[in-house]
Amino acid sequence: MTKNRQPVPGPPRLLLGISLLFWGGMIGHPLIGLLLALATEASHWTRIRWDFGDQAYYRAWHGSVLLVFFAGVLVWMNSSNFTAFPTTISWLPALFFPLQFVQAYGMRRTMPLATFSLFVRKRREHARRHGLPFRDIQIAFGNVYFVIIMVSSALGTHAKTPVFFPCVTLLVFWLFHRQLLLRRGVAPAAALLMLCLAAAFGFVGDRIMENLYQRLLPGYGGSQLSFARQNRTSIGELGEIKQSPNIVWRIQPVSGSFPRLIRVASYNTYLNTYWRAELPLDSDGKRVVNDFVELDFIGIEDPFRVTARKDAETFLSGDDAAAERLPRFTLRGALAQKDLLPIPADAGSVVIPAQNLEINSLGTVRIDPKHPIANATILWDPKFDTGKPPWEVRGQKDGVMESPDLEIPDHEREAIQRVARELRLHEGSLIDKINRLRNHYLQHFTYTRYQHRPKPGTEQGRDQFISLFLEHSKRGHCEYFATASAMLLREAGVPTRYATGFAVVEFDRSSGEALLRGTHAHAWCEAWDAERETWIDVDLTPPDWTGLETPRMPPWQDLLDRWHMLRDDLLVWRSQPGNLAIALTIIFIPFLLGALLVAKRLWKSKRHLGPAAAKRIRQAEENVTPLSALEKPASRILGPKPPGMPLGPWLLQLLPELSESDPLREAVTLHRALRFDPDADAEGLTERLGQLADRLKQELKKGS
Repeated sequence: MTKNRQPVPGPPRLLLGISLLFWGGMIGHPLIGLLLALATEASHWTRIRWDFGDQAYYRAWHGSVLLVFFAGVLVWMNSSNFTAFPTTISWLPALFFPLQFVQAYGMRRTMPLATFSLFVRKRREHARRHGLPFRDIQIAFGNVYFVIIMVSSALGTHAKTPVFFPCVTLLVFWLFHRQLLLRRGVAPAAALLMLCLAAAFGFVGDRIMENLYQRLLPGYGGSQLSFARQNRTSIGELGEIKQSPNIVWRIQPVSGSFPRLIRVASYNTYLNTYWRAELPLDSDGKRVVNDFVELDFIGIEDPFRVTARKDAETFLSGDDAAAERLPRFTLRGALAQKDLLPIPADAGSVVIPAQNLEINSLGTVRIDPKHPIANATILWDPKFDTGKPPWEVRGQKDGVMESPDLEIPDHEREAIQRVARELRLHEGSLIDKINRLRNHYLQHFTYTRYQHRPKPGTEQGRDQFISLFLEHSKRGHCEYFATASAMLLREAGVPTRYATGFAVVEFDRSSGEALLRGTHAHAWCEAWDAERETWIDVDLTPPDWTGLETPRMPPWQDLLDRWHMLRDDLLVWRSQPGNLAIALTIIFIPFLLGALLVAKRLWKSKRHLGPAAAKRIRQAEENVTPLSALEKPASRILGPKPPGMPLGPWLLQLLPELSESDPLREAVTLHRALRFDPDADAEGLTERLGQLADRLKQELKKGS
């Protein structure tokens, strides 16, 4: 025996339509939101209906899941790994519209929970087959659809606008005012106030968390502009430094050899475990925050010269930067919005189809991608240099002009000076100083990914992590070696910068590619060679770090690598002219044929309902029956119906006022059957209940 649980009524009229309009505005596609809103609300304006059964609900659910899957594939093909999932979620109202369609245009106000669960479906079939009790839960999908719309709106590109929280508050209040608040006796004004306060706290909390995230973690998220300005190191952290073994970039050979280091960004100012980019002063003597310049606007007097091409953008650092004799390679990897492009510090030119490139004074190159995968050809040679020479900025303390490439933190200065004197770094050429440092590290220091607590008696002052590393622990990872080397070379009078990127140490034998994994992320120095007037890479981390940094790969890593390569190659193929149309045609032809088949079946099975049937459906959608017409005359005798009290038990209090009790009892029974029995003869019951309601209404009017 199947027992039905009382379903929660669907959302009020116009709520879903207005919510879809709001969703379309938040994701930046108002026309799509308008079309879905019209298709949803048209169910209240038309008499066309379909007698959808359980099988139709199952097909609609399976079709929606299939749409989500293929939409995820399409989004994944057109965006990065970081944005594919939220972008797919933001389109769920369109992807789940088949379910809302069968709910809105069907003959039933609810659908069974078994629609979404094969397990529940099997249990129900088993109970029916053996005559066992089963509680068949019915749900109004409109409420679920409303939640989907709100969640998707929160992930839209315009969800940060000030109108988001007030609109969500009003829409949620609109839903709860009718369905929950009045039934539970909560005053609408108080409920609205609570929702407004919750929205205000959510808005303020969202802004506070965003500001804290940008301030405390500027190197791990937010915009790539903030990552170019500041990098948070792992200096001072205890425990093991872990990196992902997944492939980040691939270097494919074209001609010549590979560079050993691929730089992502450079920095020149150290601030207690952070490296920042202090940029030159502008023409008014003010400190510059962002000096990224599009390569289209850089003149000959700057390090780069631009030549225009129809299909690519190329920047050059000399007349022969595109010479055929130069070594070159292809860099391939995923891109995020406004990402940093890893290139060698001595890159001569970069050719990348249909992309916008920018560069700052430190030589950091930023890309505003039009495709999710970069496929750049890079020409390089040691004679080229992407960074500008050292410059001076006005000091924050005394206003004296000083070079950020020679600055040493005060709390680390004493230990830096002692070590520099011991190693005689003030003597000899730049190469001599670098060799002394390298030999010192090789003889006395150990590379490790695991940082222990300092031994008793060796604690330095606050944030003196580099001093502790140089004079006591002598153990650390590449960030320690790079930062300490930069400080020591600066003490020796050599302008030095801190660089982050990847080391080229792993090669695929089958393809000859160099693979850059997360475990190959590296840090080193860039020292200014005054004689040659160029920056040179100085990597003084002990060379055995590559073996220690390469953990044992899991057995499925090779499969992940092949999948990663296949995805990148497919996206590069898709981004080439004409290939996107081919890919979309292959994907959409089956869906187009399926949509035409569904439309044909719907056209043949449609039903035009008469006025009475349309009124009955409208009453069902509004969660009323003909018995509701007795509420007004009954309130003159019983007073207003208490909030939350069902209509049937409240009307049964009229029995002492009536000449006969059977009509009212029968009417209440029919009312319950219409509301809660999906298998009842709705048309016949509605007609009988209408007759009883008219009779009782006339008697109540006479009695009052």
